[in-house]
Amino acid sequence: MAINAHLAVCAGKEEQFPRDRKPEIALAGRSNVGKSSLINCLVNRKGLAHTSNTPGRTQTLNFYHLEAPGEAKPFYLVDMPGYGYAKVNLGRRDEWKHLIEGYFNHSKHLKAIIQLIDLRHPPQPLDIQMTEYLLSNNFPFLLVGTKADKIAKTKVDESMLQIAEQLNIDSINTLAFSAESALGRESLWNWVKSSLKE
Repeated sequence: MAINAHLAVCAGKEEQFPRDRKPEIALAGRSNVGKSSLINCLVNRKGLAHTSNTPGRTQTLNFYHLEAPGEAKPFYLVDMPGYGYAKVNLGRRDEWKHLIEGYFNHSKHLKAIIQLIDLRHPPQPLDIQMTEYLLSNNFPFLLVGTKADKIAKTKVDESMLQIAEQLNIDSINTLAFSAESALGRESLWNWVKSSLKE
């Protein structure tokens, strides 16, 4: 599947959000959970989203314009600043919180959210808070367990079930994913296309 993709906008405030009314799918997760790697895997292009071993590098809402001819209408994949990075000062964290909540509350084109959790670890308090926020606000979302290649294949399904139970969500709304092996890539694309149609 040929995918046209480019970084369209890096928005640090609401007035910088795109105004062309294309639908949006947002990515939420802790710093260093693998959002950039997921984006690169999804579009099958290394280096579109910059990966880093240093958490907290994404400091804006990054709108990636994606178009897969014949597959789905053009849309934005929105990479949000990672939550929970302790070395970011409190003032900056408050700015990010305001930016993210403002986006969630005011975007008229947000169709669904992909929440990423590192499959190697149990959900952290901020992961739980994010899931509760999405549930309480009735946001359509998919929980994606990243770095599935880092655990034994026989443990992947069990780990996803445990995370779903800990977050009190239906396991049907979860997906194991690996940017290294592309595990879950096709299923994630199918979910995205379905979300764009709703």
